[in-house]
Amino acid sequence: MSSPWYSVHVSRPAAPVRLYCLPGAGGDATMFRPWADHLPPSVELRAIRLPGRHGRHPEPPFTDCAMAADTLAAALGPELRPPYVLFGHSMGALIAHQLLLALERRGLPPPALYASASWLVEGIPAERLPDPAASDDRFVDMLRQLGGVPPEVLSDPEVLAFTLPVLRADFRLCRTYTHRVGRPLDVPVRAMGGVADTVTPVARMAGWRRHTKRFLGVRRFPGDHFFVRDHAERVVGALVDDLAAVTAADPAHS
Repeated sequence: MSSPWYSVHVSRPAAPVRLYCLPGAGGDATMFRPWADHLPPSVELRAIRLPGRHGRHPEPPFTDCAMAADTLAAALGPELRPPYVLFGHSMGALIAHQLLLALERRGLPPPALYASASWLVEGIPAERLPDPAASDDRFVDMLRQLGGVPPEVLSDPEVLAFTLPVLRADFRLCRTYTHRVGRPLDVPVRAMGGVADTVTPVARMAGWRRHTKRFLGVRRFPGDHFFVRDHAERVVGALVDDLAAVTAADPAHS
C-alpha cells in the first residue's frame, strides 16, 4: 500500500502491526529509515511524510499544529486498525498528541501504544523557541543554541539553505501549539528521552503521568536529543517490548 503521507521503508503487507512515526523540527521520514531494519516481521514502519520536505517539496509545510493533526487524522483515519503504534519525536510528539485527540473526536480507533520522545505536551514557552521571523543569521544562531537541529545540517550551507524554510515553518507550528486541559488519554503512553538531552530533558518526562490513565513510565537512553537516531536499535527494541506487553494485557489489541 502506498500513500503520499508516509514512507514504507521495508514493505511488510502481512504485518499485523503498523508503527506510525512523526519527525522532529526540520526532520523528515528518512530519519526513521534505520528503524525498519530492527523491527520484527510483525511490525511495518510507516514514517510520516510531512508537506514541504523530502518527496513533497513543492507543497507548503504545515505552520499550525491543530490543522496538521486534523489533516493527518483525515488522511490516515480510513486505514487505521488496531493494533497500531504512534510515535512522535520532539515537534512530532506535539503533532502526535493533537492527532490522538483528533482521532478521538472522529470516533476512530486509538493506538495500542503511544510513545513520546518529548515532555512538551503542556506547551513550549515562546522564549525558548527560535523566532521564525528573525534574520537567517539570527535564526541559525538560535537553532545552534537550542540544539534541536542536527549539527551537520547547520554546518552545511547548501543543506541549511534548503532546510531553513521548513525549519521556520516548523517553529511557527510549535508556537501555535496550545495544550487544553481535558480528560487524560485512555491510551498506554511511554515516554522516552536521552539522558544528555538539553532540548527536551528526560527529567521532565514523568510529567506525562498527568495526561494519561495508563502511563508506562520513562525509558532513558544514552545520548542527546538525537538518541532516536543514534541508538535506533535500542529504541526500537523498547517499543517492541512495550507493544508485546500492552497487547498481552489487552486482548482487544492482539
